[in-house]
Amino acid sequence: MKTLPLVLAALFFSGCGGGGSSAPTTPTVTVTAPGAPTGVTATAGNASASIAFTAPASAGGAAITGYTASCTGGGATRTATGTSSPLSVTTLTNGTAYACTVTATNSAGTGAASTSASVTPSAGTSGSFTLTSTAGIEGAAMAADYTCDGTGSSPQLTWSNPPAGTTEFAVLMTTLPGDGTTKWNWVMAGIPAATRSLAKDSFGLGTPGVGSDGPFVGYQPPCSQGPGAKVYTFTVYALSGSPTLAATPVTGAALTSAMANLTLGTAVLNLSFTRATTPTGGTTACGYVRGAIASSSGANVSCDASYAYVSSNSVAAHAMMDGITATNLQIPVGQNFLGANGWKIPLAPAIAATTTTAVDGPIGIAVNGVVIFNPCKQGGCANGDTKVLGELDVCNGHAGRADDYHYHAAPTCLMATKAANYWDTHPVGWALDGFAIFGYNNADGTVATRDSVCGGNTTAISNAPAGYSYHVTDASPYVLSCFRGTPSPDLAGQGGKYSPFRQPPVTPFKVSNMTLTTASDGYSVLQFTSAISFTTTETGTDSYANAAGTYRVRYKQLTGTALSTQLALPANSNKSACWSFQFTDGSGNTTQPATNYCR
Repeated sequence: MKTLPLVLAALFFSGCGGGGSSAPTTPTVTVTAPGAPTGVTATAGNASASIAFTAPASAGGAAITGYTASCTGGGATRTATGTSSPLSVTTLTNGTAYACTVTATNSAGTGAASTSASVTPSAGTSGSFTLTSTAGIEGAAMAADYTCDGTGSSPQLTWSNPPAGTTEFAVLMTTLPGDGTTKWNWVMAGIPAATRSLAKDSFGLGTPGVGSDGPFVGYQPPCSQGPGAKVYTFTVYALSGSPTLAATPVTGAALTSAMANLTLGTAVLNLSFTRATTPTGGTTACGYVRGAIASSSGANVSCDASYAYVSSNSVAAHAMMDGITATNLQIPVGQNFLGANGWKIPLAPAIAATTTTAVDGPIGIAVNGVVIFNPCKQGGCANGDTKVLGELDVCNGHAGRADDYHYHAAPTCLMATKAANYWDTHPVGWALDGFAIFGYNNADGTVATRDSVCGGNTTAISNAPAGYSYHVTDASPYVLSCFRGTPSPDLAGQGGKYSPFRQPPVTPFKVSNMTLTTASDGYSVLQFTSAISFTTTETGTDSYANAAGTYRVRYKQLTGTALSTQLALPANSNKSACWSFQFTDGSGNTTQPATNYCR
C-alpha cells in the first residue's frame, strides 16, 4: 500500500451529554522539498548536452515548479532550467567530460540532486568545428622552426565550421611540463568572427597576450629543458561574446577564466616536439643574444645553427616622438618583425677581409626590440643627419616611412632604465654583423676608443662574442660607420621587411611641442604646433591646406567587426592589420577626412 504524500492531523471529537458530536477540523498539510529526480540520462550535442529525467517519487506535498540541470567539467559548471524533461545545457566545451545532475524545486525549496550522468560534448563527425595546420596533422611532430631552436615562427592555423552564434575567436597554445601545471606558449584574444585562419607569423588579426615565459607579448616558441617529447595543444575557442579582461597584456590563465561562460565550442590540434640533445637554441652564442634581450620586455629570441632571430614589433615601452622639431608626420605602429621575419643576427661573427658600408637603413637592433638605423636620412648621408636636423625625439628615435619607430643614435631612454655602468659590460644592442653594441665605456669603465675602420674596438668584453665590439657615442655616426664583420642577409633584404601603408603625409617641415599620448578612447594622439602653414595628403593625389596652429593626428588599430569590414575590401586583400586615422586641429575640429590604412 502506497504512503500518501500528505501528513493528516489527527481528528478530535468531543461529546456533551446526550449523543451530539462536533464536525472534523481542516487537515494540516506540511510541504517539504521534493525528492531527487530519477532515471537521468545525458546525450551529447555540439557544445551542449540534452538531459532527460523522470520526476521524483515524492513531490514534497506541493506542485513542482521547475527543474535545474547542472553539468560540471573543466573547472566550470553550466546550468539550464525548465518545467519538464529534457533540459538542454549549452555553452559546454567540446571534448571536455561533464557530470550532470538534476534537481526539482517546489514552494518549500530545492530538493536533493539526482545521481549524475556523464557526457562529453562533441561537434560530431559531420560539419564539425575542426582545426588543422601546415605544421602537422594531429599527433605529428612539430618542426624545430616553430621552437626556440629555429626561427621561432608561430604556426599557421586554419579552422572550419565554428558553432552558430560565434562573435569572435581566441587561441591558446598550452603544454603540461613535468610539474603538471598548465604552461602557455601562445595567448591570442579578440580574433574577428570572420577569420578562419592565422598565417605563419600572424600579425594584426587579434590581441596578443603574454605566455608563461613572459614578459614578451606574443608567440613564445617552446624551449623545453627536460628530455623526451613534449605535447603542445593548440585550441581555437569559438566565443559568444568578448571576454572581460581586467588587465593587459592578458595571461593564459586570465583569458581561460574570462572565456568560461562564453565558449560555444573548441577545436583542438596536438603536436609534439622532442628537443635535440645539443639544441641550437642552447648554444653559448645564442645565449649571449637571448641573455641581452631578456633584460627587456620588447623582444624574443630563437636560434637556428646560423642566426639568432630577434622577434619584435619595434615599438618602444618608453615615450616616443616627444620633442621632435622637424617631421613628415609619420607615426609609430607595430611592425611584423616576428619569427622568420625577425632580425637575423649572425651567431659566429668574425672580422671580414673587407668592410661593408652602413650609410642607409638599419644597422642593428636594440635589446628592447627597436631597430637601430645609421644616422643618415633615407637615401644616404648626403641628405643630412637626422639628429642634427631635429628629426629625432628625446630618446634619439622617430617614425620612418613605414610608420616604424627606430633609433638613429644611442637609445638613451632605454639606457636610462639601468645604471650607467651596466652598459659597459652588457650589450645595448646587436649589429647586423653579429658583434655587440655596448654603452659609452669599455668594460673597465674607461671611455671606449673608436678605431678608424668602423668606429669600434677589439678591447676585451663580456656577455658577447670576442673579436670586436661597437660603442655608442654622442658624435656622428653615433654607433658605427661600417660593418667590421659580414652582415646578415637582412642588410641587403631590408626593404622586404617593411610594409609602408601610406604616402608620406607631408614634406618635412619645422614644428614645436610635439608629444605622443594616449586618449581616453584608446586613440594615440600625435600633437604638434606649426608656426607656418603646411599642406598634407592622404593618398598622394589629394591635398589639404593647414594654417599655422596646433594639430592632432589620432590613430588606433582596428579590431573585431571594424577590422573584418576593412579586410573584406578588395584593396585590402592579403592584408591583416588596419588602423583608423583622424585629423583635427587643437580644438578638435576636423581638418581632413578620417580614413583607414591597412598592411
